Order: sequence, then structure tokens, then C-alpha cells
Amino acid sequence: MKVHKVKMPGLCLVLFMVAMLLPGSEGKICKEYSKTYTVSECTSKPCVEHCHDEGFAEGECKTSEYELDDYRFCLCKKQC
Repeated sequence: MKVHKVKMPGLCLVLFMVAMLLPGSEGKICKEYSKTYTVSECTSKPCVEHCHDEGFAEGECKTSEYELDDYRFCLCKKQC
């Protein structure tokens, strides 16, 4: 019976593939209101720019959860 030697790059590839299959935080999205874009009527382009400056990948305007209030917030998002 012949025993094959495992080469280091091949072993690293196998370990990497196993690590990628394990459950982790790759699907989680962190959301946070912008700390620098605080106007009462959020608009998309400035919101995205402020989120990028704060280290987030995305930004979008969201309406207040209170029905009587028309305040729109800038919500920043990124992978956790």
C-alpha cells in the first residue's frame, strides 16, 4: 500500500474550504444611524456619502417608526 504525502499548499486549501463551510458572521448586517448626517429630511446621495465617511458600505434613508412624525433618518449598513 502506497502512502501519499500531503503537501502544505494542498493542506492549507482543504483547511480554508472547511473554515468557509462553518457557520459564522458573514451573513450578518450591522445597522447604525449616521452620526454625521442629522438633517430632518434625509436624501439618498448625501446619506450614502456620510455612511461611507463613517466606515460603512451602504446608506439609506428610513422613515421614522412613529406615524405622526415625517422625520427621515440616514441608516448606515455594513457586514459585521
